[in-house]
Amino acid sequence: MKRQVLSIAVVLALMLDSASGVFAQYIDQSAYSNAVAALSSAGIIDGGGNVRLNDPVNRAEALKIILLAQDKYVREIDRMKSSMPPLSLFPDVAMNQWYAPYVEVGFRYGLIKGYPDGRFVPQNGVKVAEAAAMLTRSYAEPTSTAPYQTSDSLPNQQNQWYSGAVSVLHARNAVMLGSRLSAGNFMTRGQLFDMVYRMREVHLQNIASFGGGSPVFSVNGQSSQGVSTVTSQSTSAQFASKKPFAISIPSIGIIDLTITHPTDPYTQKGILAVLQTGVGHLFAYPGKGSKIMIYGHSSGYPWDLSEFTKIFRTINEVQEGARIYVTYEGKLYVYQVSEKKTIPANDKTAFEPDEKGEQLVLYTCWPPDSISQRYLVYATPVETIALK
Repeated sequence: MKRQVLSIAVVLALMLDSASGVFAQYIDQSAYSNAVAALSSAGIIDGGGNVRLNDPVNRAEALKIILLAQDKYVREIDRMKSSMPPLSLFPDVAMNQWYAPYVEVGFRYGLIKGYPDGRFVPQNGVKVAEAAAMLTRSYAEPTSTAPYQTSDSLPNQQNQWYSGAVSVLHARNAVMLGSRLSAGNFMTRGQLFDMVYRMREVHLQNIASFGGGSPVFSVNGQSSQGVSTVTSQSTSAQFASKKPFAISIPSIGIIDLTITHPTDPYTQKGILAVLQTGVGHLFAYPGKGSKIMIYGHSSGYPWDLSEFTKIFRTINEVQEGARIYVTYEGKLYVYQVSEKKTIPANDKTAFEPDEKGEQLVLYTCWPPDSISQRYLVYATPVETIALK
């Protein structure tokens, strides 16, 4: 048994060896990998080749991406392309330009209004405030009645034309923590992709806010840490999966992720194979009173934008007290995070048997784009729900 545990530990220690030493120039862009993967999969952006995440995005491009994020606008755009009106809404928008149908639909649904001089200026860079307004209007968010919110990631100002839109973005957690955006600054493609991705996920999942980390809010000069999405026990059943084995970590936006036990847990190939469909599993199963390990990638090559390459990249943002939901054999097992820590890569204690009873352990290489350490999240069982 000891030799088997050691073999598994050695294999996991090598889990991301192929990703080491090549990331220094890509760290900033890698923050957008989930957004790029989701938007390209949905056909909203072209994720192939160079997506130019650090390049500026202009107003026409921003409008197109925001509109394509919702099916109702896609249908209208298709209809508009086949029956364009003869005259343009704006003097600087030619009807034979690729962006003309998007401008027509955007104006019809109130996403854009143009500048006071009547122009749209499609080639201008889009400012954060402008993107916030277009994005919140596209989802008919109640910006006029939104409680004022601000954060260091995107400082807001009261009584400005964009105040409500920015407040809604904070309430929806649609601003990446640490972004350091400014309402009057121009956006990069990566920044816009991430904001659209977060808002789209909120509305697709019909949840109050995006689950991947929470900004620090400041209201009337009083700062407080935003509360991450933690669902009470009474609503735990919404995270039950139809899959035989799956995990949801709503506080970081992981919902219904497939868990697979490797057929060969003693070789690198066997350990890695299951990560193509989600995350892997080792040791005991839920409800058996022992250690359960769920492992996944936190890094990958810069050009690898596959869905699960960096699935555990933000597990450090899971707060103590947050809930983790595991579906297994017709039951939903609810765990509460009790501890987080980093350990050296050669520390094998996480794989050794102990007398602590049932405990869920999330495991990944750390820090992102490195294999020098491991990051572990420990959670203890708090509830079991029988599923029909």
